[in-house]
Amino acid sequence: MMAHLTLAGTIHLVLALLCSTVGLIQFLRPKRGAGHRARGYFYVYAMLVSDGTTLLIHRFTGHFNVFHVAAIVNFACIVLAVVPLLRMPRPSNWRSIHYHFIAWSYVALMSAAAINTALRLLPLTMRNQCGLTALIVSVATMTIAHLVIRKYRPPSDVAAPSTGLAWQAGAPS
Repeated sequence: MMAHLTLAGTIHLVLALLCSTVGLIQFLRPKRGAGHRARGYFYVYAMLVSDGTTLLIHRFTGHFNVFHVAAIVNFACIVLAVVPLLRMPRPSNWRSIHYHFIAWSYVALMSAAAINTALRLLPLTMRNQCGLTALIVSVATMTIAHLVIRKYRPPSDVAAPSTGLAWQAGAPS
């Protein structure tokens, strides 16, 4: 399978597959601690390299295409997910920002994998069939992801106004 891949394609494929696994582990495991941080660093660095190698691959259509745009958007999601972690002091909603951007980065990875798999396995003969298939797979992936992301989002870091007032008044919260 990998015999026909370029060096950039091989690096991209290996890192994307590893990020698929690490991202799933990150989603399923607790979100704190050294393990989460280590897996997170691996995911971030590996995705940045994977996105970079995507820009070097033109074999699918022969030119810049929607996969390249998706890699740029994914790169932006990763940067936007990491920035709140690096700021000191962290913004009050840093967990929510980090969760949403990193989650959508993972969705982009899964969507690209699903589209790539569908385009390679389905007997599509015309360019418009490929575009329609990619659109359908992408919308389906993002719809499911939206529901999952909403369901598992972290609790708000910002205290409710009533909690702050009760605490200031001396009442136990």
